[in-house]
Amino acid sequence: MPPSLPRLFLSKAAPEVNVGDRLRLHFKREDDTKISTLQPLLLASKNQLERNPCASSFTTGFVPSTPLYDFIQKEVDGESGVVKTARKPYHLTYRIEDFIQQASYAHFLESGKLLPQSKLPVGVSDEEYLGGIMSFCNHDIQRYVVGRAIERDTTSVNLCKGLVGEMFEKFSEFDFRNGPIRRKFDGIKYAVRKCENVLYELAVTEREGGVVGGEEPKAKKQKVEEDGEVESFVDSGELAAIKKRFEDYDATREIVIKKCREIQKGAKNSIFAMHRGDLKRAKTLIEMCETVGNEILIIIKDEPTLRQGSFSNSLEEYAEALLFWTWLDNGSVMTFEDFKKIEINEEEYLGGICDLSGEVGRVAVQYGTKRDQEGVQKCLDTNLSILIGLEGLYLPGKLSKKMDPLKQSVQKLETVLYELSLIQSKGGGFVSVSNEAQPKEEE
Repeated sequence: MPPSLPRLFLSKAAPEVNVGDRLRLHFKREDDTKISTLQPLLLASKNQLERNPCASSFTTGFVPSTPLYDFIQKEVDGESGVVKTARKPYHLTYRIEDFIQQASYAHFLESGKLLPQSKLPVGVSDEEYLGGIMSFCNHDIQRYVVGRAIERDTTSVNLCKGLVGEMFEKFSEFDFRNGPIRRKFDGIKYAVRKCENVLYELAVTEREGGVVGGEEPKAKKQKVEEDGEVESFVDSGELAAIKKRFEDYDATREIVIKKCREIQKGAKNSIFAMHRGDLKRAKTLIEMCETVGNEILIIIKDEPTLRQGSFSNSLEEYAEALLFWTWLDNGSVMTFEDFKKIEINEEEYLGGICDLSGEVGRVAVQYGTKRDQEGVQKCLDTNLSILIGLEGLYLPGKLSKKMDPLKQSVQKLETVLYELSLIQSKGGGFVSVSNEAQPKEEE
């Protein structure tokens, strides 16, 4: 029987990095199950709209007590009268926008007007609503205009021109930030131009004495009130309320961004202090970050989507600083449940623990210059334990990109440890085991 083989590189004193069942459950791709349930419902309703858009039954998928509507209502999980929601599961928000886009098309075919937000499940956010109706304007309206132009139906094309023109006019009053909503808004002017071009082409190709277009259902005719004014295609009051919420949101966002700079600067300076050996100042800066972070949590209580972006990134820096301080203090790696002073989420914790490996690698370099093999082994144990703990998790977005630098850090420390063992066997001097350039570690 062969002798038992020791575990490679990982020593008995290596800290255990246990992400726990909660994190493993959080990063399971449960949203894929939701998408696989929702996607067939969306495709079925789209197929019905494409095959028979004039049928009176086409709206059945977009009213309460039907599978598609009820599924969306369950997932947004809103309270009565509340339209602001926290972040939806991965990619679910895009499917909700698809639902709103189809519902807008169905509502337009039936009424000739823009779908109001009040007709949607409570809990659909303002961004999801605007994204859905803009997609309807940029895609469905333009296809519909071409389809009616083939039948030389100028009545319907004029109606579409009025709708997209009024949408562009109303949305021009909004101050959209750079992002998906802004890009979709920019597309509306092309929808306006498409309608104008089609109307011009129909006019110049009209045959003398010919009849252009046929009669449309009454619901699709542009309505005129008794005083002669054309009835609006959109709910101006509802859009004004959305605009006010956007302005309030942006004002709060500016406050949060300014405070986030304090956390990010304090966390980075704390890490610098730890590398200098000033653990006392580092702890003071970490406590300052906790105070400011809890102030921001109070501010964003009514605007949970503000956690994304600057605040989440600053909490990731804070998590890295506290993890590093604890590791230097007692050699252990904090678990997610150990964060008590400020509430962080799973992504912020794992982002911090991945970045911790970079700071540990820098400490390993300091040990290496002193030819402290035991210190390098301690650093390698930590980074290898982190890598083992995170393997098997589905890490979304930027977290998945941090795994490669983590693996490279482990490889570099293994090489450093090997070189130190050669130096020790020679009794001093310099030994290089490879002439190949090592990959650079991500800052």
